[in-house]
Amino acid sequence: MTDSPATLGHAPHRVSRGANQALPERAELLPGIWRLPLPLRDSPLGHVNTYLVRSDDGYLLVDCGWDTADTLHTLEGHLRALDIRMPDVRHLVITHIHPDHYGLAGRLREISSADLSFHRLERLYIESRYVDADELLGEMREWLRLNGTPPDELDRLNRGSMSMMERVQIAFPDRTLDGGEEITSGRFSFRVIWTPGHSAGHICLYDQRNKLLLSGDHVLPHITPSVGLHVRAMGNPLADYLDSLRLVRKLQAELVLPGHGEPFRGLPERTDELLAHHQRRLDEILELLSERPGLELSGYEIAARMRWSRQRTWDDLSGFERRMAVTEALAHIELLHDRGDLEKRHSNGGIRYVVEA
Repeated sequence: MTDSPATLGHAPHRVSRGANQALPERAELLPGIWRLPLPLRDSPLGHVNTYLVRSDDGYLLVDCGWDTADTLHTLEGHLRALDIRMPDVRHLVITHIHPDHYGLAGRLREISSADLSFHRLERLYIESRYVDADELLGEMREWLRLNGTPPDELDRLNRGSMSMMERVQIAFPDRTLDGGEEITSGRFSFRVIWTPGHSAGHICLYDQRNKLLLSGDHVLPHITPSVGLHVRAMGNPLADYLDSLRLVRKLQAELVLPGHGEPFRGLPERTDELLAHHQRRLDEILELLSERPGLELSGYEIAARMRWSRQRTWDDLSGFERRMAVTEALAHIELLHDRGDLEKRHSNGGIRYVVEA
């Protein structure tokens, strides 16, 4: 189902990352659009894909990696190899404000003076996520406690993502997007598609004429994007994500350019796989709660009993990974609760879930 950039594009170039490590290939995937992989040091993801698009007045960059010296150095190296100066990057579009897609935006604005665009809902989260992080941490700690996280685990889970905050230089958008806008860049005309789920204001960019989708973290080729329910999450993020998957499944996109992993073909098949994955998760939670009549479990207890990896157990997961697992479990639980498949009970200062007999 997947193709490598060497097959899809032209003039691939592999960038060294040190002993036995290498970034994926830089390549011109279609005339006028390049994949520029950037390193994510100390992350199991390894890299984030940014995409450079030639426009009439310079270049558009979609996503930018996090704010570290090696990320900036690699981006500058990609541009030099293409004989492009940093000030030639006139436009920067961010699919969502997670650090690996947004972190370098502030520094790039200083260097290139590029105008910055992302979704209106992402703009709302900048202060709470990056400016008022201590307040958010306090709320999240209480949220984790209410959902059954043991006292000796609270700080480990709550502070699991703090190292990422240091990899963001805050930048506010020059233009906020709602979905439906057209972003024209050279031979490409991208329609902004609002695809909430992985984050509230996640967007994809779709070029109908070229049958091309820049999918950010909404549809990835080999891993499932994290969809979690957080203390400040709006609504029902998993329901939003599944609806967004069904929306993009209808697009006539022959080539998908994801935020991580290799460009691939077969969008309908991949969305079907993701939909089936989440249905298995929903079924797994109902099975856990149906092991015996009246069994009540917290979100943490459900997450700890779920199968997250073929190779690793719950005991093997880091604090950050456990936090993600708990929030993902809660997103599935919220959808089941909304459908009436389980009951939420408030008792002894916490929240527990039960399947009615």
